[in-house]
Amino acid sequence: MAAADTILVLDGLQFTKPDTADIYTQDHATNSSVYSEAFFIPTGFKAVRVVYDGAFDPNGGRVHYRTKLIRVTTLASDTITKTANQQDEWLTLTPPAIAESTAFDVSASFESYVCVDVCQSSVTANTTGIHVIVEGRKEDSLDEWVTIKEINCLAYGVATKSDFAAEEAAGQTTLSITNPTTGKLTHLGKLVFLEDTATIAQCEIARVVECGADT
Repeated sequence: MAAADTILVLDGLQFTKPDTADIYTQDHATNSSVYSEAFFIPTGFKAVRVVYDGAFDPNGGRVHYRTKLIRVTTLASDTITKTANQQDEWLTLTPPAIAESTAFDVSASFESYVCVDVCQSSVTANTTGIHVIVEGRKEDSLDEWVTIKEINCLAYGVATKSDFAAEEAAGQTTLSITNPTTGKLTHLGKLVFLEDTATIAQCEIARVVECGADT
């Protein structure tokens, strides 16, 4: 079991976290403050984008969201080239705002997936959730988009927020958290959102596997 006022996460931190960073979770055995999923994009599309609809929950709390594109760009008998260097970094959305991602070019891809992350990052409930719409375009430039997939996510009550108790270096798996039990980080195996309040691009998602007692 983790030491008092610490949690253990799988893998190491991607970035150093300042002591002003926050961590968000849901006080529930299975509900998570993090929605993360990859969507397959049929080969016939030339571009793909994601719409994040906060108007679906006009009184809901702020969320962070991120969009990534993964592609197979070369497919031969002895060569497979996978490309994962296209993405929109973390941004925030406060309902009832609506946002859209970059329109990613998939015209030269044999196979494409768009990866969507949406995370609760306030202590205001998202009662009816955030509506996520993955859209594709078949034309080179005309903005005539069709829905590939849509889903409603994070339709949950208030998230719980805990504070980092110290700066944590990149690579760390044991994180110092003020009163992690009170912060409901005791629901193990779930994804949680780590908000870097200093540098938004260095926010990240982690999976909690141990939680220490409060002191």
